[in-house]
Amino acid sequence: MLRATDALVAQLVEHLICNQGVAGSNPAGGTTLRPKGLREAQPRGGSWGEACPAKPPGEDGRDQRTWYVYIIRSIDFPGQEYTGISTDLRQRMADHNAGKSPHTSKYAPWDLLWYCAFPEKHTALAFEKYLKSHSGRAFPSKQLKSTETDHP
Repeated sequence: MLRATDALVAQLVEHLICNQGVAGSNPAGGTTLRPKGLREAQPRGGSWGEACPAKPPGEDGRDQRTWYVYIIRSIDFPGQEYTGISTDLRQRMADHNAGKSPHTSKYAPWDLLWYCAFPEKHTALAFEKYLKSHSGRAFPSKQLKSTETDHP
């Protein structure tokens, strides 16, 4: 089922790609919101197994890994949020919560609020850059907050 937030993210990514002169389309998959209190990221299928493999570059030399742009919030300091990018979201969350990132170590532990999967690195980087921009910082509070009631 496509929620309004999913469509908004797809339109925003399409806009970012078009404005950068990069050919592309909406990201494969879509977005998934995670309920509050989730301590470990889970893929859409509920199992990491083959659902989210870190794929090596293909024979054509193109990177075939899935790239994730994510937003996390500190459990102990709810005013602290961090936006990042990774090809292994589960490991990245473990690193954040283990204090291995200098930017997030002092506010650990963290909850995963939201993530979006992208098939291409340049698209994921463009969306992460947008989320970290002045106008992009409003995106989580305006678009994601309204869908929190979708999850019990």
